Amino acid sequence: MYCCWNLAAEIHGGVIVLNPNDNFVDLKTEKERLSFSAREEILTSTQSIPKRGSSSPEEHSTAMNVAFIAHGYGGLVFVDLLVQRKQEVMNKVYSVAFINSMHNTQHQTRGDPQIQEWIQKYCREWVSNSKPLDKAVGSLMKVNCPTVSAGTEKYGLAPSCCLHAIFKYLKSMLKAKTTTASRYSPVATRSSTSKKRGNI
Repeated sequence: MYCCWNLAAEIHGGVIVLNPNDNFVDLKTEKERLSFSAREEILTSTQSIPKRGSSSPEEHSTAMNVAFIAHGYGGLVFVDLLVQRKQEVMNKVYSVAFINSMHNTQHQTRGDPQIQEWIQKYCREWVSNSKPLDKAVGSLMKVNCPTVSAGTEKYGLAPSCCLHAIFKYLKSMLKAKTTTASRYSPVATRSSTSKKRGNI
């Protein structure tokens, strides 16, 4: 995980670990790890508390230029999120890197051409395969998502084998988005500001 933070920092990004099943610390379990004086303070407490540095989905909702790395079942969950909150996700997420994803574009999107086009344009999947890293791999199941090799045939090694390639991809996608956005943003020139003042 440390490698993810370093790679994200290179592109001025942050890392959000999506694991909603592990957002809180059970105080009964935590008591065993604490010093005697800290244990005394929570002996009567039977509830759980948020983990340090952990935030709720609502707290993350203001982020812009979001990218996802979704491994295994996480890919299916991401596509469900895309279907349920289509406009919000399409406006905030600039790219998705799937790793050995369980998603099924045709089934999950119910044939929605806008979602399928978005997936084709903004997503890529790395799969366990004997081909060299980043080489195209044919896929019958996910025709709407470009698929490349993770550089290993071993499922468990795929995330670590393709992580640098994924961050390179995410960096290029962010650069493309920001370049496109700056092309379409209005630029003030002397002639345009003079017209507004009525000088021409």
